[in-house]
Parts: sequence; C-alpha cells; structure tokens
Amino acid sequence: MNTNMNVTIRRLTNTFILFFLILSGVAAYVQLDNHAFVNGPELAASQYDPRHCPPYDQPLRGTIYDRNGVKLAWSVPDPTAVCGYRRKYADPSLSPLLGYFSYHYGVAGIEATYNDILSGVGHGESVQDPVNKLLHKPRYGQDIYLTIDDKVQQKANGLYDTSAIYGGVCQPQGSSPPGSIIVEDPNSGEILAMVNRPFYDQNRIADADSLDTAVRANGERYWASINSDPGRPLLNHATQGLYAPGSTFKTATMLAALDSGQLALDTQFTKDEATNVVVNGEPIRWDDYFAGVWNGLVNFPLTLEQGYAYSDNVIYARAAVTLGADTWLSYIRKLGIATPGTQVPRVPFDAPYAQSTAFNAKSNGKPTSFNQNLLAESGFGQGQLLVSPLTMAEITSTVAANGLLYQPHIVWKTATHGTAEADALPAAPQVYSGGPVVRPETAAAVRHAMWSVVQFGTAWAGLTRDGIHLSQTGTFEGGKTGTAQLESGNPNTWWISLAPDDQAQGGSGRNAQYVITVSKERSGEGACQVFVADDLYKSILK
Repeated sequence: MNTNMNVTIRRLTNTFILFFLILSGVAAYVQLDNHAFVNGPELAASQYDPRHCPPYDQPLRGTIYDRNGVKLAWSVPDPTAVCGYRRKYADPSLSPLLGYFSYHYGVAGIEATYNDILSGVGHGESVQDPVNKLLHKPRYGQDIYLTIDDKVQQKANGLYDTSAIYGGVCQPQGSSPPGSIIVEDPNSGEILAMVNRPFYDQNRIADADSLDTAVRANGERYWASINSDPGRPLLNHATQGLYAPGSTFKTATMLAALDSGQLALDTQFTKDEATNVVVNGEPIRWDDYFAGVWNGLVNFPLTLEQGYAYSDNVIYARAAVTLGADTWLSYIRKLGIATPGTQVPRVPFDAPYAQSTAFNAKSNGKPTSFNQNLLAESGFGQGQLLVSPLTMAEITSTVAANGLLYQPHIVWKTATHGTAEADALPAAPQVYSGGPVVRPETAAAVRHAMWSVVQFGTAWAGLTRDGIHLSQTGTFEGGKTGTAQLESGNPNTWWISLAPDDQAQGGSGRNAQYVITVSKERSGEGACQVFVADDLYKSILK
C-alpha cells in the first residue's frame, strides 16, 4: 500500500512539475521574446501604439466571401505590417459596400457593421482555442458569405459606361459620372450586385499600416486624395446617396392611386388636364409636349397608364392632389420613407445606409408645411424628395413581388472559420412590416404600365441600338425612366426596371426574377441608361 502510494504521489508530482515547466516556458516565450503582440520588437521601435494591435491570442479577422465562395476580403501574414498581418481585397468595385479595415483609419462598410463577427468578439471559444493560444497557432473570427455574386458584380461594373448612350441629352462621351447599379432578387431581398462609381482601392489604404516609411507615406497620400475627391468615392452612392428621384417616383404615386381605388389605369385626362395645371397659383406644364417631343405620337385624352409611359408631370401632379396629402403620405410611409413629425420605421438593411425622406423637416427655419404645392411636385418626383437608389430598388421590388417588400440584405450567411460553405445556413427572407405594401392586383397593374414605358413610352420613342428597340431584345424588361431636374446643370439620371415583365406582350408570363436600378449624377435623360440594365439582364437571365 505504502509503496503504491509513494509511486502515485511521485507521478503526480512529476506531472505538476511538467505543467509548471510548460507554463513557465510559455511565459518566457511571451515576455522575453516580446511576443505579447505579433511583430512586437518592430512595434517597440515604431510610431504606433501597440495597444492598437490585437494581443497574440486574439482571433485573426474572418474572411468575406461572395455567395459562390469567391474570396473578397481576407487577412494574410505580413512582417512589414504594423500588427503582423494585413487585410487584402479582391474587387475594388465593391469597396464602398465592403468598406475597409485599417489600424490607422479604422473600419467602414460591411467590415464595420459585422466587425464583432469578423473579429470573433462575443462568439465563444471552441475546444481547440486554448490549445491554439498555448501553441501560438492562429485563431479566426467568423467568416461571412455575402449575397453578392462577384461574376454579376464585375459584369455590372463593366457595363456601367460601355452600355450607356452617349452624346446629345445623354452623358458625354468617355465620361464615368458618379452613381450606382443595384441588382436584386425581388423575391428574397438578396442583393446580387452593388456597383458604385467612383470606387477606391482598399489595398492602398492598408499601406498606411506599413512599418516601411515610404509605403506608409503612399498610403497616407492615397487616403488624403480619396477624401478630397469631389466624386466622393468613400460614399456608398447606392445606399447613402440621397437624390431627387425624378419621374421614377411616379411609380410610388401610381401605387397609391391604384391601391386606394381613387384612380385606375384607364382613368382619362383631357388635353387641357394632361398638359396644364395650376396648384395654389403655381403653374405646372408638360414641358416635353410643348417642346414637340411627342409630336404625332400622343392622342388625347390620355389615361393614367399613358401618362406614366409618356412621363407626363401634369397628370401625376393631379393624381397626387386628388389623393390628398394624408393618403399619399400614408403610402410613402409604407415604403419606409420618412415623413418629418411621424415615426416611420426604416426598411432594414445590413450595411450603412441613409433613410429616404419625403420632405424637409424645416424650410426657411420653420417647420415645413406639406401643402398642395409640395404634394403636386412630389407626385411626379420633385418637390423636396430625397431618395436613395436602394429605396427605388425596393419600390421596384415591391411591384415585382406582387406587393411584398422583402427586406434587402447583403449578408447571406455566417460560418465558423473552416466550415464548408454548403454547411452554413442562409438567412431566411424577411418581409418588411410583416405584410403586403399593396394588393397583388395593384402591383400587376403597375407592371403593365412599366411595360408600356418600353412598348411605346420614354424607353421606346426614338431610342434604338443597332436598329433594335428595348422591347425587342428578348429580356422583356419593364421599367420607368427618370430625369431629376436640379437647380443648375445637367439633371440626374434614373432607370428602374424588372425582368421578365409578366405583362409583356409576347413574353412568357413568368414573374420577375431580378430588379435592376441605374442611377447617375448629372448625366442627362433617364432613357440613356436603359441598355445598361438590358445587357446585364441578358447576362444573368441565362
């Protein structure tokens, strides 16, 4: 008994001594070799505060993938970087959406919104983590899979300028105006592409984290240049840019008019009613008609549908006034657009974005009175409306999805590092406000009007490429042009669209699979951008 006990005690003692030696060795390794931080000796001699770097046992930042497993952002070891590794990015056209991660300049975009997930904060530890800490093996934050399809993203980026119509009332030849393209699945809210112009190179921002003086100086100069760029490359124009929507917003007025039952597609307007209206002493004219744009093409009376196709401001000013401010604004709120003085829940989006607004809270220092003048102007997309391309994509998606507004989202699923993409579960689509914005028959009627725009309206009149009209390309794309007038200079350009349009004559009758929104600053008539979307539909509808 005593012999056995002595053997047991001796074995336990040796075990404790072994553990003590291991722990002492680890402590010496960390303290004496200055491994409390990656690249510790270099940091001690640099201008950087080591407290800005993660401790050696903190997870390395997770990877961001597209929906097909293509790497978009990831971390790599780099002995010349201030904290021992640097972030790399694959597709600069995604930079305003993805944002950047930098020890020098912080985080932005998706990198900021999902910072805790990517950095592994608050998500527990696996069984392997203590061992990896002890052995100085890297641990990782969670990975993220986006709804983005990078093939669609690159295609949209390539078509942004090449498929636009140049000259005359369109953007100047060779120009690339600030703006955006959004591609969305209207039946789930998944964003497949989000192009912004201009964009920037996150890899050059990461140069500012370098220990090399020359490299760091280049990074700092690049940072200064993009911050002073008048095109605002750091802004996500698709989600944070707010613009007058022009005639595309007639879509919202039509939704309200039809769904409330106060007007119908075949409601008629005489020549006088369609070309002139005076609202509280403010004259509103259909300028395109008086300029001769529609000579020989328009016959009166016009219907609400024809007014949409021809983009008649007078009819839609009349429609908004007929609805009244209370009804018109109630439908605007259903679309998540803010109206000052009323709590309007934003349509959720999982990246930085700005809420669209129907009018200013104050005008000339006083609370804005949403009078009939402002109502009439807003009815055709002017007034004080400030709307993002994302909001216009959601309005179009509501039309495409039979009145349901699926919450737009950019993150498809998250996964523990090393998990196969197929084993991670995607987020379930969510409907904004829990129910339909408008009745299905209302949405179908608007799709009918969107096809009229292509069949005989502003996306048809005098507009061909290689002798082919948009209605003849085979995509069966329906949409609405918008030319938002500004106080001076060229107007902002809009084209909102869905495809295939089940109301198209000769079409398959299939429900819309995609929505594409094109918006460009100071680049002329909205019709100038219709083939940008059409060429993209041709690519993705395959």
